Amino acid sequence: MKLNTRQQKALKGIVFESDFLEGDFAPDGTFGSGMGKVTFDSLIELGLIESGPSKRHHGAIGYRPTQLGKETENSLY
Repeated sequence: MKLNTRQQKALKGIVFESDFLEGDFAPDGTFGSGMGKVTFDSLIELGLIESGPSKRHHGAIGYRPTQLGKETENSLY
């Protein structure tokens, strides 16, 4: 699967934050600049991430990787 630079950066950030949050959804503001709805939507369409309410961040909508997303992120190294 070929991801552009922005998608790769977003996927790496989402996997990192999800591990830190023990699988919880991380709000989009936690991944740094240059990533937004278009990037996240493209990763959702590819089946690499999913969105849902964060428990830690009081129900804010966030993102976490799917199993395919974790495997894809791992293959980027």
